[in-house]
Amino acid sequence: MNTPNEHFSDELLARYLAGTATAAEIEQVRQWLEASPDRASELAAYRKLWDRSQAVGQKRMQVNTDAAWDKMRMRMHKAEAAPEPSAPPVLKPEAIVKPMPVRRQLSPTFWAAAVVALVAVAFGWLFLTHKPTPELVSISTQNNTFEKTLPDGTKVFLNHHSTLTYPEGLEGDLRTVSLKGEAFFDVAPDASHPFIIDANGTEVRVVGTSFNVKAYDEAVRVDVKTGKVEVSKAARKAVLTPGEGVKIEADTILRSIAADPNMAAYRTQVFEFTATSLDEVVKSLRSGYHADVRLSNEQIANCRLTVRFEQETLDATLAVIAETFNLRIQQQGETYWLEGKGCQ
Repeated sequence: MNTPNEHFSDELLARYLAGTATAAEIEQVRQWLEASPDRASELAAYRKLWDRSQAVGQKRMQVNTDAAWDKMRMRMHKAEAAPEPSAPPVLKPEAIVKPMPVRRQLSPTFWAAAVVALVAVAFGWLFLTHKPTPELVSISTQNNTFEKTLPDGTKVFLNHHSTLTYPEGLEGDLRTVSLKGEAFFDVAPDASHPFIIDANGTEVRVVGTSFNVKAYDEAVRVDVKTGKVEVSKAARKAVLTPGEGVKIEADTILRSIAADPNMAAYRTQVFEFTATSLDEVVKSLRSGYHADVRLSNEQIANCRLTVRFEQETLDATLAVIAETFNLRIQQQGETYWLEGKGCQ
């Protein structure tokens, strides 16, 4: 019988029998079969030998078709040279060649991409777990007052020469601000986020209330209008309720003072005096009108005044006081003097 080598390669016939031939190769085999009637029986004999060699030792292992075909071809050539036996020979199990996995070398490009990905993941983790520190916002006044509503809804009215500093957004567990000068606070209620004021080392802590803080220097004063205020410095602490005030000098807290009824006169321009000494009246007028008002002698300071001024000009207010106690008003530059014999 003719061998496949007379017509096409052994490898082509092996791929055909193994089922791995391309469409073009299958067409070549078909043409080879049609060229001679004897070739169908030849192919059947080859297939029988191929199936036997393929079945031996094949348990889920990948077959190397080229090696198997070489083994089978050698047996086919031996079979042609020897007399054809009455019974088909028994084939010995053949060794199956299993390709071993090849370890690929990773390119420098791969490692560069891996490093970039690792850096990106690290920066992403830092961004999610470490929020950036918010910018600080500062509001300052000179010879003027200024009202500001903070991000949490708290209203602040700054007196002259004052500075309020707070983190942008005013977010976090604590709403912390810093004050130098004087300001009236109307704090938006939020029980889970206390509002804290750092006033020259004195801490004022509230949840929702209205009060005045004066902290131009180390001597700090707090006067409460509504709600409850906790004032502390070092190891000392005081809790204030409406109508109560406190003075802090160094590390000493003096609690036994009444709240100044005119604590926010610089904001409201409303002054209310009840049997108040003229000395205290003048102090309130200085703060509320930001004017230099003085008494000419100590006898005038003993006079007691009961009156309410509501959004009056400084000139009108001083005129009422002078008329009440038979005093004269003398102005020297920016200074107003109240002069007279005083009260008996």
